Amino acid sequence: MAAAGDGRTAAASGPEALLSLSRQVDASLVQLFLELEQLEGKRVALNARVEEGWFSLSKTRYAMGAKSVGPLQYSSSMAPCFRVRTSEPEPGRPEFEVVFSEPGSPQEAPAADAHGVSDSGEPEPASPVLRRRPQPGASPPQPGASPPQPAPPPAAVAPAPERDPLTWFGILVPQSLRQAQGSFRAALLLAGEIAALQSRIEWGRARVQGLLREKRKLLEQLQAA
Repeated sequence: MAAAGDGRTAAASGPEALLSLSRQVDASLVQLFLELEQLEGKRVALNARVEEGWFSLSKTRYAMGAKSVGPLQYSSSMAPCFRVRTSEPEPGRPEFEVVFSEPGSPQEAPAADAHGVSDSGEPEPASPVLRRRPQPGASPPQPGASPPQPAPPPAAVAPAPERDPLTWFGILVPQSLRQAQGSFRAALLLAGEIAALQSRIEWGRARVQGLLREKRKLLEQLQAA
């Protein structure tokens, strides 16, 4: 009697499991289609922002001259204004986010110079022992006395790179150049959203395929029973 009851319970749980799998497949497919629609819209918006940026940049070159807006005006020291932050909320599902790096962040801090500077302005090689000049009126060191300890050199502060690339092209730049910068920044943010969305779509496709395999195996088991 117990064996017959267990068989009826297994037979009853089979259709319930099949119904649950079917609902999961439907929900995953709907979510996948919504994300594909969002991806298409963001791609169209990205192309529009890039076109706006190039058009505004062309207007700036026409107003200022082609030689005034080009690689020759780039600064010798550059720092990224945007960074890509990665995370993995679920195994096999990476997420990407483009964030604006604030000025003075630890990633942007310039490295301290470890070399001294001579009187002539030429950098001296780093040495464990630094020369110490005698002060006027100071008595000479007595024989057998311990030599004075060298004072630690002050930390050299390197000039911070320009944060705003618009300053490379002058102080008063045309409004079209600011519009080009805004368009390209918006395009960068959209590119990060597109990368994150593509990652979710790939993960959703793999999930749907896995659920369909489970559903196929369950159907075969029910048909065999």
